Amino acid sequence: MRWVGWVLLCICFLMAYLLRLSAGVLRIPLEADFSLSATSFGAMSSMVFYAYTLMQIPVGALADSKGVRLTVTAGMTAAGAGAFIFAMAPAPWLLFAGRVLMGMGVSVAFISSVLFMADNFSGELFGTLSGVTSFIGNTGGILAQAPLALMIAALTWRSTFYILGGVCFALALGCWLTIPPGGGGAPVSAASLAAGVRSVLGKWRIYPVAASYTATSACSLALSGTWGVSWVAAVLSRSDGPFFVSLLAAGTMCGAVASGRLSDVMRSRKIPLALFAGGQALAWLVLVFAGRGLGGFGLAVLFFFLGFFAGSIVISWAIAKEMNPSCTGLAVAVINTAAFFGVAVVTSLIGVLLDMSAHLPAPEAYRNAFLLPLGGAVLGFGLSLIAPETFGGWRE
Repeated sequence: MRWVGWVLLCICFLMAYLLRLSAGVLRIPLEADFSLSATSFGAMSSMVFYAYTLMQIPVGALADSKGVRLTVTAGMTAAGAGAFIFAMAPAPWLLFAGRVLMGMGVSVAFISSVLFMADNFSGELFGTLSGVTSFIGNTGGILAQAPLALMIAALTWRSTFYILGGVCFALALGCWLTIPPGGGGAPVSAASLAAGVRSVLGKWRIYPVAASYTATSACSLALSGTWGVSWVAAVLSRSDGPFFVSLLAAGTMCGAVASGRLSDVMRSRKIPLALFAGGQALAWLVLVFAGRGLGGFGLAVLFFFLGFFAGSIVISWAIAKEMNPSCTGLAVAVINTAAFFGVAVVTSLIGVLLDMSAHLPAPEAYRNAFLLPLGGAVLGFGLSLIAPETFGGWRE
């Protein structure tokens, strides 16, 4: 049954990616229906990440104490409700509310998957399965691009989100019926939660890992989830932005499997983490200063590798797990809290920077705005160099 449970959780993770990254192809229909500015659109898109951030530590504690089945069932039910609210929204504030509830709901998928793998699969498989899980999850990132755009064109964005909400409800029911009960840990309380967080944060070597993970996630998800399609349209005057962003998601899928497997084969977490972080910084440098001059093939290669190098986030999960074997769910939740707060802030700030540069031609405006994620990628590489080595056990 462990494999059935893992597959179901991977599908939930796929839906989490799809809902989180769906805003990128919604800019034109939402601007038409609600007259959203770049700042408002960025803020609306980022709501899912702020909600995701706020839920990480509570979800980690809930998963550790009450088990995966209850946690993921409740979360996917909330995600379905959020998609319904988004679909029926007559005013912008309900778009924001729907994104918040979707973010709260899908926040359970990742942590539940990591905890389920930690409880049911050996350490030798953990890195590889983490990569495969991320691969499947990132399929949702691909579905959130060209396929979702085609679905919206055929059915309208409202009908599309009613369907997505129904899928979330079906997954919630499936998880409840097939994943065995778990948990049995100490009841969740403010004191136990605070003690767990102090235990995780008391290990100072977790900070460069969390910060590097934050930088990688913020750069990648701000581009794939909100601004990638707009950049292609505004800077290159191309209508095939969803195709290029789909390649970014495909690259992340491949990079997750490759980095997870490489980490297990090399018996090292730190070396692959640093290699991939350096690659991402170089890819962002090319995008910001040379992306406009690339042809279609070159742009496709660049977007693929922007995603590929971001796939190394699975190594950060493994490091957090190995540093905190007694509270894996909470440890991963702590670094996820930092990461998705970073995603929300960077996504919002790019919108603000674009509005501030509205008087400039689009290429210059986006170049100025994208200096922010470029700086984040460079910082992430530097921090990866001081991350701890945890393969085979970790001692402070």
